[in-house]
Amino acid sequence: MSMFEEQRRLVEAGVRRVPGWEERRVLAEPAIPVLASPSWRGVDGSPWRVRDAAGGESLFVKLMDADAAFYIDVPCAFEAARRASALGIGPTVFLADAEAGLLVMEDLDLGWTTGTLDRLLDPGIVDGVVAARRRFQEGPPLPRSAGVFEEIARFHADAEAAGAQLPADAGWLVEELRLAAEAVRPAAERAVPVHGDGNVSNILIGEAGEIRLVDWDRATNADPLEDLGSFLVEAFDEEPEARDAFARMMGGFDEKAFNRAWIYGVADDLRWGLIGTLVAAKSPRKTFEFHKFASWRFVRCRMAVQAPRFGQALRRI
Repeated sequence: MSMFEEQRRLVEAGVRRVPGWEERRVLAEPAIPVLASPSWRGVDGSPWRVRDAAGGESLFVKLMDADAAFYIDVPCAFEAARRASALGIGPTVFLADAEAGLLVMEDLDLGWTTGTLDRLLDPGIVDGVVAARRRFQEGPPLPRSAGVFEEIARFHADAEAAGAQLPADAGWLVEELRLAAEAVRPAAERAVPVHGDGNVSNILIGEAGEIRLVDWDRATNADPLEDLGSFLVEAFDEEPEARDAFARMMGGFDEKAFNRAWIYGVADDLRWGLIGTLVAAKSPRKTFEFHKFASWRFVRCRMAVQAPRFGQALRRI
């Protein structure tokens, strides 16, 4: 049996564990194209759509990939997805089997669109995203705590040990962000549960502007400004727009807080560059452009660290 057919079998068996689906004849097919570049989409777990062959109803299933084990805590990710489901800010979760790496959810297909940069020009959409993230942050601690600076150090050490193809200045970038960490940590806010991934494709938008956040794989306990920074760096190409959004989110503009969020965004680029490099070194899936994704995150991080703005932000946090 091929790996594809084995996954299909696991997915269909998982769906039959959902109440009301036990006896249905189901058909499973890949739900979305898996992309490592330009957007990291479907890489962490295979996305499937399972339909009732008779009635046409469908469920969305995510089967976690072994490649992601070094940067995703599956029990924590599934706990976060369940919480988001209960809060109404994520898809409804019907089955979360962390041991099997299987997550079965409602299928937000018809009537829903994936977030894009142009949709985030709408202040109402941005406000909805931030409101959803804040609701999640009000909950009890998650079973995992990992800040961006600690992960940068770990992933860099792992990449060097694996002989991964790092850029020539990777050590310099890591050292610059280590110094940034020393400046940011004393001002960090109390760690709270956060979504942990600013990728705009993790936002689903309903026809009436409803927001659902998906892909809770990077959920952890961290400074809420870290979560906000990872979103700002992905959602806004230019700083003035990021500042405007930040002021609206915070009910006023706080220069020191914005600088901390901005530094967190720079660090998030380095973290994802290291993750992409490590997956490229470890994964048997050689047809995906992991290095291309990593290279772009390294480039954006490098541009930020080299700019005068980086030092100014560190002096004003």
